[in-house]
Amino acid sequence: MDILVSGVFPAVLVIVFWSIKQATPGKMIVGARIVDSKTGEPASIGQYIGRYLLYFVAFIPFGLGIVWVAFDRQKQGWHDKI
Repeated sequence: MDILVSGVFPAVLVIVFWSIKQATPGKMIVGARIVDSKTGEPASIGQYIGRYLLYFVAFIPFGLGIVWVAFDRQKQGWHDKI
């Protein structure tokens, strides 16, 4: 039950927000949306799931995937590259 509450529920909630609103509440406040970088259209469910999983991968090597935003020409983290 603990895995559901601490792992699965947050993942489902975030992915549902992304798929319905193309953003989480924080992104909605600043007017940001998650879109497919190639088409500008809403991302697919597969892209949302991959993006969510890449958040964890980006933090593994000392948060380099997040820090990468400062050095990327398009200001994208590893999770944004999907």
